[in-house]
Amino acid sequence: MIKKTTIKISVLTLALMLLTSCLKLVPRDIDADTVGADSWTIGTDAVIEAGGFTGYVILPDNTLWGWGINEFGQLGDGTLADHHSPIFILDDVIAVSGGIFHTMAIRSDGSLWGWGGGHGDRSPAQNFGQVGDGERTLRVNPVWIMDDVVAVSAGGLHTMAIRGDGSLWGWGLNASGQIGNGTLENQFSPVLIMDDVAAVSADGFHTMAIRTDGSLWGWGLNVAGRIGDGTTENRLYPVRVLDNITHVSVGFDHTMAIRADGSLWGWGGDYRDDIEENLGQIGDGERIPRHYPVWVMDDVSYVSAGAGHTMAIRTDGSLWAWGSHNAGQVGDGSAMGEGIDPSRPIPSRIMNNVIAVSSGDFHNIAITVDGSLWSWGWNVQGQLGDGTTQDRNAPTGVVEPVQ
Repeated sequence: MIKKTTIKISVLTLALMLLTSCLKLVPRDIDADTVGADSWTIGTDAVIEAGGFTGYVILPDNTLWGWGINEFGQLGDGTLADHHSPIFILDDVIAVSGGIFHTMAIRSDGSLWGWGGGHGDRSPAQNFGQVGDGERTLRVNPVWIMDDVVAVSAGGLHTMAIRGDGSLWGWGLNASGQIGNGTLENQFSPVLIMDDVAAVSADGFHTMAIRTDGSLWGWGLNVAGRIGDGTTENRLYPVRVLDNITHVSVGFDHTMAIRADGSLWGWGGDYRDDIEENLGQIGDGERIPRHYPVWVMDDVSYVSAGAGHTMAIRTDGSLWAWGSHNAGQVGDGSAMGEGIDPSRPIPSRIMNNVIAVSSGDFHNIAITVDGSLWSWGWNVQGQLGDGTTQDRNAPTGVVEPVQ
């Protein structure tokens, strides 16, 4: 669960309602040959992204579509109205990353655009500079940020971007050093952090980056060891954690990484209710924080970490999940609610024939080999894109937009 922060925000307050959510059971063990009539077929070349409480799809024609919460302009459609099914946002898009309050997108010419914001210093009209345009103004439409960008990751309230020369840039909230420039000062415009970076992942209050030599570096908030350097000391500059890393995903309070041999490793995992237990988001079968990386499983091709849960695709196309299931986000079809333990510390197979997955804070979206789009988990703001606000404890089809 999201905690250990003094930022009081309405969408996170809604998390307290999870245990009383009304559930509707849907079939488990979904395969590509059991697609429902209402599942949106987007194609295997599409790109998906689960923001904090939103969902996004880049279709093969490079059009960007989104759904979910829009209280702070996260969808960029010029309004502040939530959408429970996909709407068109922007064209010529090749990459997208959604934070809690803002969204970033790279267009085909390498230009980076951002929108959303809000809740800086408790004001819905201001933010911490996470959009990166030098202002603290809520943006309901996309605004240009910088050029020559090849990758971007939107954290909870900060953003990290890699330019074509391998340089890493950051901006936004920096209260825990999550930008990595050695200060605790918020940055309203991009600042240079390091060079020779191949990949970056940001979430709540920490950041991880893979350099071109395969080394993994981390910085920011280090509660429960989420950086993985063996300490709980916040890091204002990048520190080296592991080598031979090919992919990394930062969750709100934990980190997951894949090594070159396909092995999956995890660390961090916050305390729950001031008890030295978590929700099993590391996936090693335990419910305790890990200050160093621990092995989880082999033969993993992709991993995505949420706010207390994790999704992993193995090389055979099977999707596995573990961690918090309080809103159905593990997706194993099991019950959740008051009096039911939400933790799932042991990985479970959720679906077969999966080619892509993305975890939001409490929900997930995935593509199967036939190009159909699925989602499950918390749905209070319509972040599943199924046209409802009904939580789902197993994969359900995302509806096709009305065009």
